[in-house]
Amino acid sequence: MSDRRLSTSRLLGLLLPLLVPVLCLCTCLRLEMNSPTLYNQGFVRYDIPASTGLPASQLDAITARLIRYFNSLDATPQMRVTNLAGSTFDLFHDYEVVHLEDVKRLFAFNSSLQALSLLLLLALCAIGFSHGRRVDVAAGLRRGALFTLGLLAVTGTLFVADFDWAFVGFHLVAFDNSFWQLDPSTDFLVRLFPWGFWQDMSLLAGIATGLTAGAILLLARMAGQGDTND
Repeated sequence: MSDRRLSTSRLLGLLLPLLVPVLCLCTCLRLEMNSPTLYNQGFVRYDIPASTGLPASQLDAITARLIRYFNSLDATPQMRVTNLAGSTFDLFHDYEVVHLEDVKRLFAFNSSLQALSLLLLLALCAIGFSHGRRVDVAAGLRRGALFTLGLLAVTGTLFVADFDWAFVGFHLVAFDNSFWQLDPSTDFLVRLFPWGFWQDMSLLAGIATGLTAGAILLLARMAGQGDTND
């Protein structure tokens, strides 16, 4: 084996297994962030009109505003809403807006990481195939998919064992302020998206990531049929 082919093989073996879990998780989170259906299902499941006093039409408007805000299409998440009693008011307190700004930065980082990991993975696959390293590409993708499933098993166990601990721990790491600690008696953000909503989203992200990894594993096995590289 030439030095060039050996270097290509090592590069594929090192980077592909690391890129696959990043791409799988970031893609699933990005899809969740941009899915009005998931927001609306949460509103129905947790009877958000009853807990907030806001009609379904206002909840649809809130969903649209947040998605546009997270995608930098609106300058602020703040909006005026009218409840079932006919009162009109600003939806969020100032500290809730600050927290949503922090959340937006996390989503922006996730989207950038997803795009970068996708570009790198496609570039590595193209390099591998162009150098006749089809089996190495398949092996790297296969290890990445298995690594993803292993990480899911570990994190899934932690979330099932103590979701509260995992949820609070994530916020302590991800945010450098206490504005995420909201009061459901006064703050609409936590009433719109209660504890159970985030449990559901975490479970769905895990399932979707696992299915994506499973699909990559299947494709890698199909692509890697044969004992040697081209």
